Amino acid sequence: MNDQREPELTDQQILDYEQRIKDEEAQKIPLVCQIEPISKLQQEFEGNTLSFQNKIRNLAVNHDRIRRCRGDAFAFAWFESLLLDTNPATFSRALDTLQSTPELLLTAGFQVLAYEDFYDVTLEQFRQIPNRRQYPDDLLATFQSDEVSNAIVMHFRFVTSAYLKNHAAEYEPFLLVEMISIDEFCSMQVEAFGRESDQYQIIALTKALGIPVEVAYLGGAEGESVNFHEFWPDEADKARGVRPLKLIYRPGGFGLWLEKNGDPVV
Repeated sequence: MNDQREPELTDQQILDYEQRIKDEEAQKIPLVCQIEPISKLQQEFEGNTLSFQNKIRNLAVNHDRIRRCRGDAFAFAWFESLLLDTNPATFSRALDTLQSTPELLLTAGFQVLAYEDFYDVTLEQFRQIPNRRQYPDDLLATFQSDEVSNAIVMHFRFVTSAYLKNHAAEYEPFLLVEMISIDEFCSMQVEAFGRESDQYQIIALTKALGIPVEVAYLGGAEGESVNFHEFWPDEADKARGVRPLKLIYRPGGFGLWLEKNGDPVV
């Protein structure tokens, strides 16, 4: 009697399978959603554990709205924050930072042909921010376009990868357990479109662009408290009261969370 067992899947095959499932689920929602009451998040995960539901309720005490995003949420969050901040100096500094990213990419060994189209789209849309303050819905429409949104996301993935490569000595020791080099990590986990970002990617991107981020993590750890992680590229910004971009991670990807009576609705 032949023992016909199913061949065991490799780690990469498992990752690819999980990614396919996420991609199929992701097609059911826009790249960036309208702002919704946080009760929508409770409905989305109503079949989850009681502790998970309680985490959402605890988050809802001070944060009553969310904006779900398919995959990456950083780019939209940054663009939107500059749309809402009418200080010309803030936008000017941010524009200078964005325009410095090609040099960062070249230093890390990226070829111009590999990134120039993504950068051009990102810069073009970035320069439109001041003009869109009268028509804020235009920003949402832009990020709901696959072609434009994906180009912007890829540019920031390349920026993240470039920062990690340029600071390999700082980050490579954390990859010893996985027994891969920083170049392999960047190729498989950072530059690969659709891969979820972990803390290394978030730290690298915040440092590359000088933008603080606060992430509310739902799921994972036991208990009913939401884990808030702050990523500050410069501790002096924290002392000056700079407001970080506020992202929420829930099973399925990132989004934005908004405080009660806080951030204006766009």
